[in-house]
Amino acid sequence: MIVGLGKAARLARALCIASLMTAACAPSLPRPYLEAKAAGHRAYGAGRYDEAAKYFHEAAGKAERRKDRDEVLYLEAASYQRGGRHRDARASYEAMLELSPDGPRAARAAHEAARLEMRHGDEAKGWEMVHAAMLRYPNSGLTRAALLRYLGHLDETLGVERTIAYLGKGQTWFHAHDLGEAALYEKAKRFEQLERLEEARDGFLLCARKYPYPVGGLFDDALYRASLIEERLGRPRQAVEHLRAMLRERERATMQGSYERPRYSQAQMRIAVLHRDALGEPDTARREFRKLYDAFTTSILRDDALWAEALVAREQGDRDGACEAVTLLVKKLPDSRYAKCARVLCEDAPEPSPAGECRDYIAREVPR
Repeated sequence: MIVGLGKAARLARALCIASLMTAACAPSLPRPYLEAKAAGHRAYGAGRYDEAAKYFHEAAGKAERRKDRDEVLYLEAASYQRGGRHRDARASYEAMLELSPDGPRAARAAHEAARLEMRHGDEAKGWEMVHAAMLRYPNSGLTRAALLRYLGHLDETLGVERTIAYLGKGQTWFHAHDLGEAALYEKAKRFEQLERLEEARDGFLLCARKYPYPVGGLFDDALYRASLIEERLGRPRQAVEHLRAMLRERERATMQGSYERPRYSQAQMRIAVLHRDALGEPDTARREFRKLYDAFTTSILRDDALWAEALVAREQGDRDGACEAVTLLVKKLPDSRYAKCARVLCEDAPEPSPAGECRDYIAREVPR
């Protein structure tokens, strides 16, 4: 240990040593490869795409490692694609795939070749290539988006019923390759599109059950959509239960960041609205509106919730309750559009700052 070095100096020395160690461990790339690749990047940046493709192809011949060769072969194809030479681009992607079908750039090359075929060749063949790329590279980050596009294509060409059958038939394969959640969710969406509401609800609930929080990225969306369907089926209490099941998984970060999902505050607002409108339970509705304000401190719906609570109180004849809610609104959320309407609902409410005129579309909500 060196005595007398300040904290900043010690940190700088440590970073220097780390950088030297990294440089010592880094692979030594052939100089001709680096020069050709750099020339390719310069030409690409200047818009000379044919020249860039030539240099990248030259660099591929000088690469010693497969990953380096694949990288510049991909850049060669991308240069042709950017320059509008679509046939050459597709041929280059396919040549790269023949050389390295499992390389780091293979999945992207397969999807790009399919896209080029769809847009500048045979569209039907292009969709076949999309499907083949999905099957060949199921764990690629590109495959989920490709699946959604492919399902839309099936909807348009074969019909929604055939898409549902396709999803059902392949569910085991989808599940084995991290696509199961998307497949279940998309299948339920199509049942809903066909007004097969009970099957749609069951599908969304199955999606939430098989892919629960936190691993399920569609967990909250599935439960939210199931609640909407339950209301359409005349089952508002079940709708509330699905939303409460979602919110039971809500957690807060103890340090920086947030685990908040966009549906959470929407779900809380919907619980309150269901109690107010569908269930006819105004006292519970008021508590649920206030819960949104208290517990969802980053939500943009907090002022909507306080205003809705105040309206329910006013309709119940509870003047003090209405005034308490809008007073809180003016003091804590003075920039809200509702703050300017506080005195329309409660004459004793404080004046917001900055003051302004209450918009008619809000004033009309206040019962006379």
